[in-house]
Amino acid sequence: MNHTIYTDIEKNAIRFSNFKKLETECSFNGLGIKYVASGEEIYYANDKKYKVNAGEYIIGNEFTRSIVRIDHAQMVQGLCIDISSEIISEVAEFHDVNGSELKEFLLSDQFFVNRYNVKNTSLGYSLNEINQKIKTGTFTNDLQKNELFYSLAESIITDQRFVFDHLSNLDFKKKVTNEEVFRAILQAKLLIDERITENLSLENMALVTGISKYHFIRVFKAAFGISPYQYQKRKRLELAKLDLLSGEEILFTALRYGFADTPTFSKAFKMQFGVTPGAIRKVIL
Repeated sequence: MNHTIYTDIEKNAIRFSNFKKLETECSFNGLGIKYVASGEEIYYANDKKYKVNAGEYIIGNEFTRSIVRIDHAQMVQGLCIDISSEIISEVAEFHDVNGSELKEFLLSDQFFVNRYNVKNTSLGYSLNEINQKIKTGTFTNDLQKNELFYSLAESIITDQRFVFDHLSNLDFKKKVTNEEVFRAILQAKLLIDERITENLSLENMALVTGISKYHFIRVFKAAFGISPYQYQKRKRLELAKLDLLSGEEILFTALRYGFADTPTFSKAFKMQFGVTPGAIRKVIL
């Protein structure tokens, strides 16, 4: 079952799907989002395979050649959203001083097709919310739908600006090599994010990327401007700050995020934020 929730003359569209088995060509209009709410979908996009599980999505544009395959014991629920090229262009030019370059990246054959997790992107929250409203029958207002496409475009551009800026930091001669290496280090970055309280080794990271430890460190730093260890430490401190603001104890927070003791945590925290954990705690007391 494939049900059209909304479509207009500008080729904006929202469709809700529910299949156990399916294999068909899959087009992306403007910028297209394929979100899996439950189950698993397999996409073969531009000759690369993407296994998209529940809570994940893939984005492509009109240059993306794709086939989708579903073969699951239970119904697989999905959401397909197309955002017109006109809206993407308008929002990209408004929000970015390099809007023309970003627009070209988004709407040309240079676009970086990849799989994303809703927990780690600006777009993710909106996809969950839309899917829930469709399932409960509360997604009915036409004005809301029109505004929604602009909001989704803003979220995509926020996420893809990150991709655009950091992908361009890599300097391999072949575009395909840049993309494959960047896709690998994005996967490693996701692993750090999802297992932030664990002491992941460099071997873990290199295994995810499929490249040597030295090469992994070099390309990660080239793309993101900091080493994997520095990224992990900064991410831990950012989450620790949120925990402290929610009322967690300093020692518990320090140990949770891998710091040996309170003094070590306090020193790193002050270097990152300019204040001590104790000062953050006083804000909520």
